[in-house]
Amino acid sequence: MLNPIMKKEKISVSYKDYERYSRHIIMEEINIEGQQRLKRSKIICVGAGGLNSTVLLYLTTCGVGTIGIIDDDTIEVSNLQRQIIYNTKNIKQPKVQAAKIRLDSINPNINIKTYNIKLSQNNIHNIFSDYDIVIDGTDNFQSRKIISEYCYKLHKIHIYGAIEKFTGHVSVFNYQNGPKYHDLYNNISYNGCNTTGVLNTIAGITGIIQATEAIKIITGIGFILNGYLLKINAIKLSFQKIKIKPKKIKKQNIEAISNINKLHKIKYISVHEIKLLELNGYKLIDIRSQIEFKIKRINYAINIPLKNLKKTKYIQYIKNKLQNKIIIIYCNNEIRSFIGSQILSSNKIKHYILKGGFNNK
Repeated sequence: MLNPIMKKEKISVSYKDYERYSRHIIMEEINIEGQQRLKRSKIICVGAGGLNSTVLLYLTTCGVGTIGIIDDDTIEVSNLQRQIIYNTKNIKQPKVQAAKIRLDSINPNINIKTYNIKLSQNNIHNIFSDYDIVIDGTDNFQSRKIISEYCYKLHKIHIYGAIEKFTGHVSVFNYQNGPKYHDLYNNISYNGCNTTGVLNTIAGITGIIQATEAIKIITGIGFILNGYLLKINAIKLSFQKIKIKPKKIKKQNIEAISNINKLHKIKYISVHEIKLLELNGYKLIDIRSQIEFKIKRINYAINIPLKNLKKTKYIQYIKNKLQNKIIIIYCNNEIRSFIGSQILSSNKIKHYILKGGFNNK
């Protein structure tokens, strides 16, 4: 069955297009028709970080007609290690603004649309409705959950990517009645809690594969990672395809997945709320690694890295020494915050998660 992208009215390829994309057009698998499909396609990239920095560059150079970028973040010097679309002069600029300027300079014939906002239930429907494919370059469960939910509702192809340390994951969801992100979520475990960094090249490799899947889907060529998870291991230099087996989810489980925070009784608190409520006697616990803590930290916070948090001596320390304190944990990674919260909850320690993590200090 043809993808809806391929059924639309043809768009002509000009001589200037031929000059730019000739190395695509001369391949019989792509040719003029494939380049026309690329030119009329519309792709939205959620996140403009390590993964989509690479994705955006390759989609722009290959001639995708309309590219959307959604991200509400600004560029920090630490981003430059893997987010290759930016340079030192872009520090403190909005990511979507800097990305558009760079992409326009590479290929002025592409329609680049930017959304300098945080993706949410309130705006996702209107944004996704205008696009054919969604490329997920986010790094937290909450965003992935929303993306998965609305890709399914709106019948959008969802190209997923994730990275940690030396490992990358890629899959394609909602393609020709294939699995959804929740099917993957139920079948693998994440080790994001111990993440202390990521190899810059694994972001590039993973992003290139995401872009490649988008190009193949649009042009109608090759094998698509539909129903499979591709695991990339840079240390072993290996690629492994794992079959995703969709599970029949009971009604009560669907409700639980759609509201994971409520299910686990996670409580969030913002810096504003702490000040507004005039809370006294609270203690901030930084669950990032010791290296991260030494580089930059919130005053008066203590550091208990997540890998140590589950150890008996640290649990006892919190129970004995901080029993009269309001415990607030924080991190710059939502996955680590979530798992840290579960460790404390399992030990019957009441606590909050600092909303926005380390970035909202």
